[in-house]
Amino acid sequence: AAPALLRVEEDALRAFLLKAELNVGAARRERVFRGRSEREVATLRATLAQEIYSSLFSWLTRLIGRGIVPPKRSVDCRKLGLLDLYGFEVFAVNGFEQFLINYCNERLQHFFNRQVVTCEAEEYAQEGLDADGQWRKLTLSCQLPALTLLEGEPGRGLGVFSVINDR
Repeated sequence: AAPALLRVEEDALRAFLLKAELNVGAARRERVFRGRSEREVATLRATLAQEIYSSLFSWLTRLIGRGIVPPKRSVDCRKLGLLDLYGFEVFAVNGFEQFLINYCNERLQHFFNRQVVTCEAEEYAQEGLDADGQWRKLTLSCQLPALTLLEGEPGRGLGVFSVINDR
């Protein structure tokens, strides 16, 4: 399946992973092939997977960026960013590593919201101090849609991580 998705011949991918090419001789024009060790193959495979994920992430963010770009005459300028504990981090170009940092921060923000706001709201409701439902409404606003998009919701659909992992 991987060669088909990468649009390469299976034999070419296998040779790339299993054999190293060396240029030898006085003019370095002679090519010699040697087999890679299991450790070299595993490292190369992991590196290739990381590069594919990074390229996929870059493609996905470009696609989303084109989808939210305002018309040329529009004064409203929209940006895509993930809210984390330290505020929004919006860069001209986000790499896969920055995405993972933002995701972890988003998770921490969700945990903070749950521990501070949601638990307090539940306690106020149990004590009868939320008669108008304002605290309950506040807990709904503490939900982070970016996490739902990435992780999915039980019984409601897959997230981006699940879709990528299945591929």
